[in-house]
Amino acid sequence: MQWGTPQPESPWPHDMVIRVNDDPHHLTLLLFVRQAWSMAGDLNIPPLSPVPDCGHSRMPESADASTWEKRWKTSWDQAWSWYQIEDPTHHPTPAELRESGDASQGLNPLIPPFWTQRYEWEGLDREAYQAWDRSLIPKFPHDAEPRSLQELIPAWESGIDTVIVLPYEGYFAHRLSRRHLVVSAATRNTPEHYSRALRENAL
Repeated sequence: MQWGTPQPESPWPHDMVIRVNDDPHHLTLLLFVRQAWSMAGDLNIPPLSPVPDCGHSRMPESADASTWEKRWKTSWDQAWSWYQIEDPTHHPTPAELRESGDASQGLNPLIPPFWTQRYEWEGLDREAYQAWDRSLIPKFPHDAEPRSLQELIPAWESGIDTVIVLPYEGYFAHRLSRRHLVVSAATRNTPEHYSRALRENAL
């Protein structure tokens, strides 16, 4: 979804365009995998809301639990690093390019990395994931940005033009990069919380 093209006499700045990714599949799928296989509990990731019914998902026996967890953490890092190369204003330094641990290397700048591109649906109940994913979309308001316009404008002026919404429980806001703000669905659903997130991250 993209917000722009204001109506005449609207307070919305004529050149302000805000993208809202309210269904980032490459991230929600990874959150589903983590929930289904009960792993990576040491990471500071908020509880999910709604909690998915993982159906018949079960960690595959083709590798041990520690291997799957390592693969998942690598995929999680790459999924977030993709936003660096998706950002045309991001220019890696020579030191960054030499860094062998740079999770963004080898990623397609147009298409985010998907867990299933490498591991397919092994050990996952595809229908259960799709049912959970469908349950997320109707809960996202379509007027959140106009409602919080007073706080959105300075956030946009500070560089934010993309809001990424995840099904986290409670208040959550994190400025991932100059352009990207990550919020929970609960935050975007509540005008005062969304305004707070925009205000506190307009740095």
